[in-house]
Amino acid sequence: MKRLLAMALILLVFLLNFPLCCAAPLNIEAEAYILMDIKSGQVLCEKDSENKKLYPASTTKIMTAIVALENSTLDTMMTASQAAVYDIGKDGMNIGIMPGEVLSLEQLLHALLIVSANEAANIIAENVCDTRQEFIDLMNKRAQELGAKNTHFVNANGMHDNNHYTTAKDMALIAKHAMNIPEFREIVSKTEYTPIATNKHPSWPTLYSSNKLLRFYNDSELFEVTGIKTGYTGPAGFNLVSSGKNNEGMELLSVILGVSASDNKDSVYKYSRQLLEYGFENYSIQSLVRKGQVIKTVQVDPGTGTAEDLNIVADNSISAVLPVENYNASLNTKEYIKPRIEVPVYKGDILGYLEYENNGITLGRVNLVASKTIEKVILEKTSTEKIKEVFTNPVFLKVAKISTCVIIGFALLRFTLRRISRRYRRRVRRRYY
Repeated sequence: MKRLLAMALILLVFLLNFPLCCAAPLNIEAEAYILMDIKSGQVLCEKDSENKKLYPASTTKIMTAIVALENSTLDTMMTASQAAVYDIGKDGMNIGIMPGEVLSLEQLLHALLIVSANEAANIIAENVCDTRQEFIDLMNKRAQELGAKNTHFVNANGMHDNNHYTTAKDMALIAKHAMNIPEFREIVSKTEYTPIATNKHPSWPTLYSSNKLLRFYNDSELFEVTGIKTGYTGPAGFNLVSSGKNNEGMELLSVILGVSASDNKDSVYKYSRQLLEYGFENYSIQSLVRKGQVIKTVQVDPGTGTAEDLNIVADNSISAVLPVENYNASLNTKEYIKPRIEVPVYKGDILGYLEYENNGITLGRVNLVASKTIEKVILEKTSTEKIKEVFTNPVFLKVAKISTCVIIGFALLRFTLRRISRRYRRRVRRRYY
């Protein structure tokens, strides 16, 4: 009986301190998925997201866009080669760009991200770098820098290759970074786009987003869809990276990989919406500390011998996405305040910091500052103290030493002169007498 009670107690402690992560069962039939807070990178819910390597298909183009935007400008004009136009894979998505056609990077990114045009990816790669391979090398390098350690690209458009893979968590890290690039965010939020005329196309038809969650299923009461990218090949199945934001400004990122190609092609949108709704129902933005909030009161002696209270306050506010219930369960707070605070102290002086962490993710750090000024008080000295101060003053001591030396020197000189004078008088007397 005691053993059962002990086990029950251990289990209770574990559950109370375990972060809420898909507490309610989710009916998502996918190889892997993840739900992430787009601001902090906290993982709110996941299944096989970290180590299960899967084919990204056209979600690859998120990284293609990142490398392009970080190494070129939107107004850069790019020319389509014949190889770029035709090397799009069997049944690869395209918008009919012709060899020799000149388009801006801005036009190509719209084609890349809105309708998932494969030739746009190739054209971008060949124009940003000298070769496509050089561009792909940059993609892999950037992925590693973003923390996507289990990702490897062999092309810029997501055509199937056994050595072209990622994980749900890696793709979330890549997408999180992409959504912090304003030009990227603006493009993936669009439901349609009409390219301007080029040297090969006097006009273009309107291009519509392949992201049905954005176009047709953006009617949730909990959030508004803000992006981002679809992906599909036979071996990969249906993939979708999506994001949504609610009225309080909380934005979540969902990645679903490997929905069976034999499943309804709209299932990935249903699953993405379900995953996002789970996040918005179970998480919210919680205030951790308010600007001006008193963190600690310390006593400071201004020099009178009587300590004075000093409030140490937060110089800013911190809020974070946390579970609606029991959000303190896995929250770790690190507080540091200077062990010794000496006057004068001025209002706003930094005296320490407060840092919040949840499951290894830093949620925020705020400086702790003095709430008021405490000047150093100089007390009126007594006569004895004043006299003592005069006689112990370094300048006085130096003058006294010099004066003493002068007096002694003068006395010795006078004594010597008097002796000389006496001897002289004696000699004179002897001479005359």
